[in-house]
Amino acid sequence: MDGSAFWPGKRETMQRYFTDEKLSIGEIFTASADDTHHMKNVMRFRPGDAFHMVDGSRHTFLCEITSAGETVECRPLELVEEAPELPVDITVYCPLLKGEKFDWMIQKATELGAHAFSIYDADRSIVKLDEKKRRKRIERYMKIIREASEQSRRQHIPEIDFVPAVKELSLDAFDHVLFAYEGNASTPAASLNETLQALSGGDRIAFIFGPEGGFSEAETEALSSHNSIRLGPRILRAETAPLYALSAISATFE
Repeated sequence: MDGSAFWPGKRETMQRYFTDEKLSIGEIFTASADDTHHMKNVMRFRPGDAFHMVDGSRHTFLCEITSAGETVECRPLELVEEAPELPVDITVYCPLLKGEKFDWMIQKATELGAHAFSIYDADRSIVKLDEKKRRKRIERYMKIIREASEQSRRQHIPEIDFVPAVKELSLDAFDHVLFAYEGNASTPAASLNETLQALSGGDRIAFIFGPEGGFSEAETEALSSHNSIRLGPRILRAETAPLYALSAISATFE
């Protein structure tokens, strides 16, 4: 079903949650502590209310609340047939950005279908963090990504982590490596649209974006064996470029 059916006596919402458990229709499960708090104190769920839960196998179930005490008990009612994920896996490579720009970028990129995020140290990066601060940032970013995945009704929560500098990246696992080079804006280099026509559903793609100050000459040289992409005739901000690319990919494949 599409999750829009009316269930007599039940209040069905668009709310979505994720669990690592594997769910089965009719088998009661307990919501996590965080989800319990949200269900009870934010959504004000009561027994009989319905919502969507994505399980550890990335299957979406229409579930109902069976009890809402100190813990919330739920029962899967039906499997929801849907295909919200991009048909290609896009890993966004991007350095940290100033202020809340990075938070905003990963939130919107998650909504647009990014499969994962890799944060690399760029030669011209402004933001530098030690290991302790990196761990705290990852915790914050995962919360942003999870909430964006729930809001946009995804079946996959993108992962995010820190990786080495561009010159040290291992990209062999990808079918294609693309990098958005600002120097292509005024040249006849391959456009993003032309490059996307050569891709196929199921491909794994690394899309590399630069920091606020752009790629250094050393980084450009290190990436010279990969596809240098032109994102139109205008210079985009570091937080805008990934969203432009993901939107173009969605328009091409969906």
